[in-house]
Amino acid sequence: MTRPQVPGGRSRYMPGSADFEIIHRRAGVSLRYYAPAAAQETGPAPRTPLVLVPPLAADIRIYDRRNEHSLVAYLSAHGFDLYLIDWGWPTRADDRRHLTDYFAALLPEMLNRVRFHSGRQRLSLHGWRLGGLLALCYAAVSPADDLAGLVLLDTCIDYAAEAGAGVAGGRLRQRAGRWRRLAGLRASHLPVSALHVPSWLQSIARQAVLGPAQLPDDDALRSRAYPGGVVADVIDHLWTDNTLVAGHLPMTRPGADLASVRAPILFVADAEHPVCSPVCGERLAAVVGSDRVEREWTHGDPQHAACGALMARRSWSRIADWLLALDTDR
Repeated sequence: MTRPQVPGGRSRYMPGSADFEIIHRRAGVSLRYYAPAAAQETGPAPRTPLVLVPPLAADIRIYDRRNEHSLVAYLSAHGFDLYLIDWGWPTRADDRRHLTDYFAALLPEMLNRVRFHSGRQRLSLHGWRLGGLLALCYAAVSPADDLAGLVLLDTCIDYAAEAGAGVAGGRLRQRAGRWRRLAGLRASHLPVSALHVPSWLQSIARQAVLGPAQLPDDDALRSRAYPGGVVADVIDHLWTDNTLVAGHLPMTRPGADLASVRAPILFVADAEHPVCSPVCGERLAAVVGSDRVEREWTHGDPQHAACGALMARRSWSRIADWLLALDTDR
């Protein structure tokens, strides 16, 4: 087996892991390419490259669990030219980054590199949690013909309808709203360094919300830090203003809205997810401009319950078939 080399000369291969090549780096963000498996499963090979867009804070090793739990191995076996964006490990030097820096700058740059590498203009995006939000916002600010389809997993659209985290989340929203009404205080008025959320604090919060579903010793689920600017956007635009429900983008002066999203969408969510409630699928269909929004509910892998729809293996074939159907439709 040929083991791909990454910059610096070190081989990246590990037993049970899919091989990849890093084809671009910028500002701590890197772009991986997974070639289709040599022994491809039967059926037509997909023509449209697929890009996996993770959340900012997730350890991306969750996409390539060993053996039967590797999503990248599954998609590669189905012939996809597969790309994955690694957002890196944000430090306090990245606290000035906001959501717009990701979906209107870094993500477009990475996707343009995918287009150059693959030789194809139209791409499909697979976004999980906040990665789904970034993919959705990118679709709103990019030309409609650039995207073949969007797969959104456990992507919260209505932050006022959170399922399991309603009590704690509701209190935070009420408090933020009270500060806004009484003092005109927004999270963006605070120093971004004060809003930096380190990985250890995220682990505590996740344990409080998910309980035993989150395994504390599972390296693939350990979080990365959230930049302070992103946290400010989440508090102001998502928690307090709940902008997505109104069809607006999480930015101060939006130049586009979700009605600009025309690409077909497959929305998949875990039926027991503590944050993404069934209402989110309905809200999404109501605010986007796409006339093809399909919604599906599944049950996550018991071994990785905290990962919800991403690790719901029964949905993998549904996602692959849906993406292949988009190729057939064209």
